Amino acid sequence: MKNKKKPVKAFSFAFFTLKCNDSFFDIICYNRVMDIWTRLGRYAFAEAERMYLRPFAYTDSQDFFEICHNPDNLRFIFPSRATREESDFLMVHYFMKEPLGVWAIEDKKTRKMIGCIRFEKIDVNHSSAEIGYFINQAFWGNGLMTECLKTIAFLSFQEIGLKELHVIAHAENLASQRVAQKSGFTLKHQFKGSDRYTRKMRDYVDYQLKKGDYRYE
Repeated sequence: MKNKKKPVKAFSFAFFTLKCNDSFFDIICYNRVMDIWTRLGRYAFAEAERMYLRPFAYTDSQDFFEICHNPDNLRFIFPSRATREESDFLMVHYFMKEPLGVWAIEDKKTRKMIGCIRFEKIDVNHSSAEIGYFINQAFWGNGLMTECLKTIAFLSFQEIGLKELHVIAHAENLASQRVAQKSGFTLKHQFKGSDRYTRKMRDYVDYQLKKGDYRYE
């Protein structure tokens, strides 16, 4: 008498269906959602020509306070922080707590933490992400943020598996828009939205860069 074959079970994932025998542990199954986060973990440390991109550390607290204490640095992001305790809380809870896709910018010459570039949102279903960034006013006007954005765009398309990037900025934030433009992003549309802190309606611009339009320099 022939042995009966074991029934086949189907395990459905977000992007494909995989069939395997009764023993689930005979195989390893993963999908694109896991792959994006795994690749982000792989590139937690990156390097640009003049800067290191790395996770935040508590030793960055003085440099971070210097950025937060100057309202010009963060005029379009979040209110300035008057005390070291407030800036420490902000750094830990918003930049260290969930580190994947968040990079502190370290100047190679001074070894000073001078800013941040991060994925504000990641849509794994559409392989797209929104990028946000800021930099210490003392380092404005040197093309450093453009260099960082180009580096993250390269990693996003060539290594992480994203297909579309967005930079959303206040309409009056011309400096942020120039960084996006110099990095190959083009204006997609303008819209009104609620400011996350004041809750007032503001004008925003959405710059977009697709993988097919990306040109590595």
